Amino acid sequence: MLWTGPALAQVPLQPPAPAQLELRLADVARFAVFVDMTSVRWTGRTANLRLLQVTEGGFTAGAEAFWGGWRHEIIDCDARTISHTGFGSIRAGGQEGPVTGRQRPAAPIPPGSADDAAARVVCDGWKPFAGVPVATSVEQAVGLARPLIETGAEP
Repeated sequence: MLWTGPALAQVPLQPPAPAQLELRLADVARFAVFVDMTSVRWTGRTANLRLLQVTEGGFTAGAEAFWGGWRHEIIDCDARTISHTGFGSIRAGGQEGPVTGRQRPAAPIPPGSADDAAARVVCDGWKPFAGVPVATSVEQAVGLARPLIETGAEP
């Protein structure tokens, strides 16, 4: 059999591009806390998700600089409780460490806390900090958060 059309090009398979994050700023105090909206998984009115906790500039542990880390959480929107399920650090430059820790029992969310702000974003659709764009990467979130942590200014 003779092919008269162009040969099919051999295109190497590319790994899928990493999913774009949707990091919504929920709270700024000693740390800045972003809700990773792309991580939210629902079971009824209970959300399994992760929060990005950004540290102040120059934060080190030992001799290494860190941007912060991922807090893994379960929030029961009706009971207004939170259960911490682990933490994974993020070194300066973006290298992520393993998630460590085990699930803690659910505890009431203290009013006015960073956890309360995160719960309001996830459970109630609250969108605080209207002047701060939704970050699409950890590096962008760090760049948005650090000036706010340093100045203590409400954006």
